[in-house]
Amino acid sequence: MKKIYYLIFCILIIFTTGCNKNTQKFTLDKKYYNTGEFIKVKSDDLLKLDNENYILYAYNNYCAFAIPCENVFKEFMSKYKIDFLSITFDEFKNTKFYKEIKYAPSIIIIKEGKIVTYLDPNSDNDFEKYQDADKLGEWIKNYVKVSESE
Repeated sequence: MKKIYYLIFCILIIFTTGCNKNTQKFTLDKKYYNTGEFIKVKSDDLLKLDNENYILYAYNNYCAFAIPCENVFKEFMSKYKIDFLSITFDEFKNTKFYKEIKYAPSIIIIKEGKIVTYLDPNSDNDFEKYQDADKLGEWIKNYVKVSESE
């Protein structure tokens, strides 16, 4: 009998924690649907954007990927006319986001000043998103509306 209660308890935990994730797409702030450019920012600038929705690119001064990831990101940005904020990783270390994200380059999707998700350069699961603009786009489209028709 205890096994049945334990099983029911486990099922309830799974449904209450795993099934209630809010994966609704959201729109970026209107000013980021623009020309598809990088907008350079400093850590102080990000403090002023606490209620905004945007995509942040934290980068190193070098790229170890076969195809420079910046080129892949630019291809996506140009196609959808979405601007990314960009920040050097040294400057990024001065932000509240550094507590969670310890490596660059990274694309970070931010909603109302909070991290929704990000690319991890040390993850094999994220590798293709750094090397293929279409794969990057598929990933971003899981979270962000890239056009008004979505």
